[in-house]
Amino acid sequence: MDSNWTNTPVEIREGIRYLSAHFYPEGIMERWSELKKLSFNAAKMIKLYSLQQVIEEIEHFDFFRDYFKEEPLKDVKLPESYIELFDGLVEDFKTPKWKDNVATRFHMITEGILATVGLRILNEVSRKYNLKQFNEGIKVIIEDEARHVNFGFSLIDDKEYAIKRIEELFPLAVRIVKDGKEKIEPLGYSLDELIGLMEELKNARIEKLSTIIK
Repeated sequence: MDSNWTNTPVEIREGIRYLSAHFYPEGIMERWSELKKLSFNAAKMIKLYSLQQVIEEIEHFDFFRDYFKEEPLKDVKLPESYIELFDGLVEDFKTPKWKDNVATRFHMITEGILATVGLRILNEVSRKYNLKQFNEGIKVIIEDEARHVNFGFSLIDDKEYAIKRIEELFPLAVRIVKDGKEKIEPLGYSLDELIGLMEELKNARIEKLSTIIK
């Protein structure tokens, strides 16, 4: 943890911890213990970059856990909308079209929209408040997540189905952000601004999918 963490305004610390818990939901990790096994099994089938991605996700968990060792994220209450998103991911792995379903929910929506927005906020806020150690970790995660999103496009077999599903899941992503309004807005971002950015990211993912030839 940065030496100046405790000197950072309380509302900023609370906002950072709230968003960080979305990347490492320590308080409810047991709920999705099955995900680790499902992810590794899927990685064995897909090969290429997939196993490396799973390893990097675990490294992200390690970063947040270690940084907040003195203020564990298990105390952060996450919205029901977030829990709904990841409950769905467990089920996605068990469907016949699991690659399309996982790629849309996880790579396109979770990483391609929610994580992209969350990491942008964490990067800018930690830089503003000179939280150097935290910022360095966030910058590494940003680089990893960009690769993960790009890899997600390669998983999609049915792009028309994927585009429709992104549109269907997008309102849930918006609800997750709206549910965090009280923690996020004190960091210096309005809901309208963030939802506008989310729309841009969604449209960019759909546009790229539309150009993919398989």
